[in-house]
Amino acid sequence: MSFDLFVFGLNVAFVGLLYLFLFEVMRVVLRELRQAATQAPTESPHGKLVMVQAGSTGIRPGTALPLEPTTALGRKLTNGVVLDDSTVSGEHAVLYLRDGQWYVRDAGSTNGTLVNGQDVVAPAAMQVGDVLTLGGVQLRLTR
Repeated sequence: MSFDLFVFGLNVAFVGLLYLFLFEVMRVVLRELRQAATQAPTESPHGKLVMVQAGSTGIRPGTALPLEPTTALGRKLTNGVVLDDSTVSGEHAVLYLRDGQWYVRDAGSTNGTLVNGQDVVAPAAMQVGDVLTLGGVQLRLTR
């Protein structure tokens, strides 16, 4: 009887240690994710988009999102700027730099793309300070 109790105690201790190990792993992973989320994105020589109205993306207003010479925007993880908002299409718009001038084109989005409140029906030029609206998300083009 006492041997069975001893084996049961060992089993309970083993399960307890296993849960403690899993708890510590999750704690380290969450700490690393928080740290990565709070680090500023790398600066881009091309410019950036600054979050004005985040919708349900979880990105804080004022967050700077660096741009490449051609940057796709949308919900899909393959985009250069990922905006996880239900009003943003998977491949919503493309922002590109030509001869020092930024242009935006709608990529066939459901809710449309706007620059300063005007629908983008053909590639539209953008100036620093212009506000780009994708569904419920608003971004300001800056240097």
